[in-house]
Amino acid sequence: MTDTIRIEGVRGYGAHGVLAEEKLRAQPFVVDVEMEVEPAAADSIECTVSYADVAADALAVVEGESADLVETLADRIAERVLARGALRAAVTVHKPEAPVGVPFSDVSVTVRRNGPLVDGGTIRRAVLALGSNLGDGRAHLDAAVEALGALDLHLTAVSDYLSTDPLLAPGQEPQPRYTNAVATVTTAMSPLALLAELQRIEVRGGRVRERRWGPRTIDLDIVDVEGVASVNPRLTLPHPRAGERLFVLEPWAQIEPEATLDGVPIASLIEKLRR
Repeated sequence: MTDTIRIEGVRGYGAHGVLAEEKLRAQPFVVDVEMEVEPAAADSIECTVSYADVAADALAVVEGESADLVETLADRIAERVLARGALRAAVTVHKPEAPVGVPFSDVSVTVRRNGPLVDGGTIRRAVLALGSNLGDGRAHLDAAVEALGALDLHLTAVSDYLSTDPLLAPGQEPQPRYTNAVATVTTAMSPLALLAELQRIEVRGGRVRERRWGPRTIDLDIVDVEGVASVNPRLTLPHPRAGERLFVLEPWAQIEPEATLDGVPIASLIEKLRR
């Protein structure tokens, strides 16, 4: 389930076009944007993509660096929209005073772009964190690894299983210790498609989401996806707290000692946390 946000008629002036005179004289451009977004989790602007920000982005592109093609302008705007967390974007740029040479009412170009979370078809490496602290943790992780192997992916490596202390919120009641591991896979699934598959494995494994940081039979998180950065609240990549968690970094380093997280070597992160 997704929502659609539209903003139409954002008007600005820019010096864009193939002809030399178009580089010297600003002319009007009008932009329409349609965004597919996750439903807002709360009644807060922080839980959605602000159409005011998108309008400002569109205007900045129109008034900014010159481009030969209207397609280039539309693509630049779409890139900014997706960077704000939209899943998909359709951007139409109108050039009502284009030098067509015959009577016309409008010239427009529409581009449609997928954001990184829904863009599949490219084989990428992904890093997954596995954890369990209810029942037989090793058996739960074994079952999860077996279920991963049945998905449309290649399971490239699985770390040893580690026993770790639970991460608790202030005042939270004690929990059993965790069994943790990290797996690496390659897949052509989009990150959101992969997330959906992981959540199905959790449900089949008896996962019940009653409260944050509560005990669970199985927990599967996407830590990192090659070449993908996302601020979408449904799936933020790289995982925003992975760099603070030895129970993720240490098993990951076991199978990929030279790996980096958001450009930082995980070996450096581990060293810092162990001090």
